[in-house]
Amino acid sequence: MKANIGLFLGLGVFVLIVAFIYGFWSGWSDLAGFPLLLLTAGMGFMLWFYLRMVAKNHDVLDGDNPEGEIEHMAGNYGEFAPWSWWPLGLGFSAAFAFFGLAIDWWVFFLALIPGLFFITGWVLEFNRKRYAH
Repeated sequence: MKANIGLFLGLGVFVLIVAFIYGFWSGWSDLAGFPLLLLTAGMGFMLWFYLRMVAKNHDVLDGDNPEGEIEHMAGNYGEFAPWSWWPLGLGFSAAFAFFGLAIDWWVFFLALIPGLFFITGWVLEFNRKRYAH
C-alpha cells in the first residue's frame, strides 16, 4: 500500500507540474489541455488521499514487507467466472453507447437496452434457484 501511496502522490505532483508548463507554453489559451491536466492531477491526489486514509486502518500488507516472498501473497482473491460471456456483451453495448454519443442521442438510448440486460445478467450470474453462490 505504501508503494501505491507514493505512486499516486508522485503522479499528482508530476501532472500538476506538467499542467502549468503546458499552460505557460500554450499561452493559457487552450481550453482542453490545461484543465484536463489539472483534473488528472486532482485524480492522482484523490487516489493518494484515499489510499493514505485506508492505510491507517489496515495492517501492513505483504507487498510492503521488503523481506517478503511471492508465496506470502498466495490465497483466495475472490470468485471469478472465466467462462462468462456477460462482460463481452456489456463491452459491445458500451462501445455501441459511445458510438451513439458521437452519432445521435437515440442511438445512445438504444444501446442502453442491451447494456442493462448484460449488466443484470453479469450481476446475477451466480444467483440460481434460492440465492445460490
